[in-house]
Amino acid sequence: MDKFGRYYSWFLLVATALPAVVRLVQPARFAELTSERIATEQRRARHRMWGWVSLIGSWVLIPVYFFYSRQPWMLVAFAIGILTGIEMIGNARSPEEDSLARQNRYFGVAYALAAAATWFFLIHK
Repeated sequence: MDKFGRYYSWFLLVATALPAVVRLVQPARFAELTSERIATEQRRARHRMWGWVSLIGSWVLIPVYFFYSRQPWMLVAFAIGILTGIEMIGNARSPEEDSLARQNRYFGVAYALAAAATWFFLIHK
C-alpha cells in the first residue's frame, strides 16, 4: 500500500471507531443532538441529500479500484460510504429521538465492525 493509502487507512479507522463509540456509549444523547440538528424539513431534506450523495458517490470507488489502482482501502472506504449514506437517509426518514436512539445502537455496532475490518484488512498486516 502506498503512503497515501496508509494515512487514509488510519483516517478510516478513526472515522469509524469514534462514531461507533459515541453511538454505543450515549445513543440517547446523540439521538437528541441529531434530532435537534435535523429538526426542520429543510434540514432533513439536506441531510437526506447528503446521504444519497454518500451512497451513490461511494460507487465511484469501484471502477477506480478495478481499472486504476487496486488499493484495498478503496473497498473499505466504499463500504463505509455506503454505511454512512444509509444512516443519513434513515435518520432523515425517522427523526424522532426514540427511533434515532435505536438507529444509533444499530449503526454503532456497524461502525464498530467497520473499524475492526479497517484494522484487520488495512492496518494490521
